[in-house]
Amino acid sequence: MITALKRPVPVYDPAKGLLHNDHFQLGYVTNDLAAAMEFFGQRFNITRFRENDSDLPGGGRVCTRTAWVGSMMYEIVMGYGEDMEVFSDFAPQGSDFVLKFHHYGFLVPDDAAWQVLEAEITRSGLRLRRPNDMPGYVKTCFVEVPHLGHMLEYILPREGLMEKMNVTPVA
Repeated sequence: MITALKRPVPVYDPAKGLLHNDHFQLGYVTNDLAAAMEFFGQRFNITRFRENDSDLPGGGRVCTRTAWVGSMMYEIVMGYGEDMEVFSDFAPQGSDFVLKFHHYGFLVPDDAAWQVLEAEITRSGLRLRRPNDMPGYVKTCFVEVPHLGHMLEYILPREGLMEKMNVTPVA
C-alpha cells in the first residue's frame, strides 16, 4: 500500500517555458481590502497580513496584503489611479465588492535567470504588462495569458523586498 506522495524535487528552468519557474504565490485583486481580508479570515483563517501601500510617481496607488500558508504566499492587491489598469480592470473602484483570482507569482532567482525569462516572454508572443525595476528592491512584470484567464507575475526580489517577505505573517 502506498501511504505517501512522492513529489518530484523542483527543477526550475525558465528556458523550458514560462511555467518552469518557482511558483510561490497566488494573487487576488479586490476593490475593498477590508472586505477581502475579512473574507480570508472568516473562510480560511488567514487573519494576519503584511501590509504594503505605495503611492506611485505617476499618481497611482497599489496596496497589498500578504500572508504565508505553508510555502505558498497569498496576496491581495488593490490598485487604482494612473497605470494601475493591470489590477483595476479586474476589480474596478466604485463597483460592488470584487475579489477574484488574478495571477500566479513566480520567483526569479537572479539577473541571469531574468534574462532567460525575458527571452522566453518574447518567444511566447504573449503580452507583457507593467514591467517594473526598482533597484535595491524588486524587478517585476506581468504576462497576460488570455487562454488561462489569469496573469503570470515574475518577481526578482532584491534586498528591500526580501526583508519584507521574510517578515510576512504565517497563517
